[in-house]
Amino acid sequence: MLAAKDAFSREHDENRQKLFGSLLGLYGLDDAVAAFVKDLNEKSPGFNVSQTCLTRVEYFLTGIQKKKKWALQMLDATGKMGSGVLDGNTRWYGSYSECNKVQASLHYNESTGFNSSQAIQVSDSFEGQYCTTMLSGPQSLVGHFVALTLGICVPSGCSGEDIKSMADNILNLKLWFVSCKPKELPWASGTTAALCISGLLLLLVLLATMYDIIDQSFLTSGTAQQVIPRDALEDKGPTVQADGYYAIPSSPNSPSSQREKGICHKVMIAFSVYTNAAKVLSAKQPSGALNCVNGIRFLSLTWVIWGHTYYFMMRYIKNGASHGHDIMTRKSMQVLFQAPYSVDSFFVMSGLLVTYLTLREMKRGTLRGKLRMLRINWGMYYFHRFWSYKNCIIDNVYCFIHRLTPPYMLVLLVYATTYRYWSNGPMWAGENQEKYCGDYWWTNLLYVNNVVDTKKLCFGWSWYLANDMQFFVITPFILLPLFWSRIAGAVIMFLLLLGCWISSGSVSAYHKYGPNAVGGNEADNFDIMYIKPWCRIGPYLVGMATGYVLHVTQCKPKANWVIAMFAWAVAIALGAWLVFGLYEPLNGHPWNYQVAALYNATSRTLWGACVAWVIYACCTGYGGIVNKILSWDAFVPLSRLTYCAYLVHPIIMFAVYQMKEEPIYASDMTMTYYFFGHLVTSYGCAFVVSMVFEAPMLGLEKAILKRGQ
Repeated sequence: MLAAKDAFSREHDENRQKLFGSLLGLYGLDDAVAAFVKDLNEKSPGFNVSQTCLTRVEYFLTGIQKKKKWALQMLDATGKMGSGVLDGNTRWYGSYSECNKVQASLHYNESTGFNSSQAIQVSDSFEGQYCTTMLSGPQSLVGHFVALTLGICVPSGCSGEDIKSMADNILNLKLWFVSCKPKELPWASGTTAALCISGLLLLLVLLATMYDIIDQSFLTSGTAQQVIPRDALEDKGPTVQADGYYAIPSSPNSPSSQREKGICHKVMIAFSVYTNAAKVLSAKQPSGALNCVNGIRFLSLTWVIWGHTYYFMMRYIKNGASHGHDIMTRKSMQVLFQAPYSVDSFFVMSGLLVTYLTLREMKRGTLRGKLRMLRINWGMYYFHRFWSYKNCIIDNVYCFIHRLTPPYMLVLLVYATTYRYWSNGPMWAGENQEKYCGDYWWTNLLYVNNVVDTKKLCFGWSWYLANDMQFFVITPFILLPLFWSRIAGAVIMFLLLLGCWISSGSVSAYHKYGPNAVGGNEADNFDIMYIKPWCRIGPYLVGMATGYVLHVTQCKPKANWVIAMFAWAVAIALGAWLVFGLYEPLNGHPWNYQVAALYNATSRTLWGACVAWVIYACCTGYGGIVNKILSWDAFVPLSRLTYCAYLVHPIIMFAVYQMKEEPIYASDMTMTYYFFGHLVTSYGCAFVVSMVFEAPMLGLEKAILKRGQ
């Protein structure tokens, strides 16, 4: 009885050993290891592999055969085929952290394992080194070409070329590339500079905030006062300051009335979170502001973040094939696929606001007739755009300003020089951005990164800022003729719009793109058409035309409700068709290239017209419930943070996705969770960036240039 029980136990242990051996990739490896070492010894003189690598690889294989713990860890850390290959699980990264923990030591008189009568007299030690490689998978199994990504744990001392050479000559396996991840990265001087600049700004913000609190807490005589943020001050007769926020006239007891505030005081206040936070988070809007723009701006960026959540994650999920097919065949998800229209909404708002506000500014003052155009200092017009992203000016007041270049360049500096140090792992990729930004940062500074060497974009999503700046540069050459002659301005805008349609349609037809590049080469389309200003100016021109109409009509209704309701019906129907109309081309019923070219030429302009009508209707009293929603007070501070949120949201996504050691399994719940996480985190980080990089720049500009005095 006991003998039978012992026999059953031994058999059970043997079966369990075989099972775990198979799972670890150990079962049946002895013969394969012996054959590999034999080929390695025979063929190594004929190919270029370092002697150190050869010795350590042989010792690694010996360790596997002898079941050494460190060797089993290296084998376990190497990626292996998992389930779900047909669903798109073709990235087998293994365990990056386990590989990096491996410590192997070679001792004297260590048996080789192949000939127990011989022993090697060596003293060496090495660590596990994690590398990723890519190769083509067997088409016969999956039915189509597939690229496999494999993580391998090899001994330190082996280079990528060593591994490629051994795979080619011994295994007859062609590896496309081998990239080995260093455990520690060398420190770059640019990183030190970025950290020093950021640290200095943070220190200034801290000191300025403390100074501001003390300044507002006590009178010059030392009498304690209630701490009230400048932006929260109210009185029966509020006035609007040059920064667009309410303040009360000085009283005899106020600190400002007892001493003259000098430039040092203004500089300190410019860096104060106490004052700047109150301004950014304030929901107050001056009378006459285009309030609906706040809601459209926030919702448009929300659409951008939703689209990027899916787009950037696709390369980091393990079920890309099945999940991609699933969302493509659902009509409701067409809203996701048409997220690029959100950028055209921004172009509409930009063209509308710069036209409407500049024409209002030109109309003010004592100059009459055509001489009013001289009221604008066109040199400062360009400087303020480079330094400040003006979104609205009401009664000669900056009521909402995004500082353009300073936060852009500072965020780029921190991202390009420090991102690679944030984390590490098989999917972590910071080297390319550092290289591209090191070579092409000047294209971002000059806002030409959408036309200069676009294959190596630094801060890739900033192509929108380049387009917006380029449109702004040519705007005076449209506005001045428009101000002088309605017909002349209309002709110029129409010719530019016609050029946009022709260039977009021609490029689309020549490269045989489907609608919105469906079926075409996505990367090729991005470089050739998607980011080019001559293909994207259509919505901006629509915005300019709308801004001109709002200026001429002074935002007063000029049509009856019947016409307004008809316009609403057309805008809703057209917008719905633009969003959902590509369901058939995406699902097996492609359009011919001529129809697709016509769509690609005009669709963005048509979307711009839909957005323009919404703004016009809301500003002229035809918005109804839509205007109430878009003009909600909560959208005001969120809208102020939109620019900084746009700058940082892809960085957050890259960091979240790339720091993982394993691909993500995508589902609707997973993607929804990531979307809301990205949205909230982006706006939280945007607030910090605004307080440190953005808001102080406006205060410095005011203090130095004395704008508003």
